Amino acid sequence: MAQIPGMSPDCPGDPGTLLFENDRIRIWELIMKPGEICNWHVHEHDHLLVVVDGATIEGRRADGTSAHLEIPDGQVLCVPHTGQAEMARNVSPDRTLRELIIDLKDPSAGSFARDSLRFFLPGTSTTTRSDTKGAP
Repeated sequence: MAQIPGMSPDCPGDPGTLLFENDRIRIWELIMKPGEICNWHVHEHDHLLVVVDGATIEGRRADGTSAHLEIPDGQVLCVPHTGQAEMARNVSPDRTLRELIIDLKDPSAGSFARDSLRFFLPGTSTTTRSDTKGAP
């Protein structure tokens, strides 16, 4: 009997709905209502998580490790690939998780993305305007 993709760590599926793919990136959309569980999946590449609407998530990896995460709205994270199957459940009582997962197929893109995200951290000189043109 064949396994259904995404139902076990031994037969991972997709992390969400594929929106776009080319030779450099792959973009998925993941929407999980309260109580919903995403597929077991493997991130083959470093990836960005662009959280539109955050939620409380319980994640689990194939090795048995787990995490309880409070993911805020508007968060952007650069996540290195682990090569390990993982899944998540939305444990929020009333929050739907909405996020984009951007797989970075170019191996050097992950370190560039991490450096770029540091560059754009709120409150840094790169995001705090020093000029007052047009200010009252």
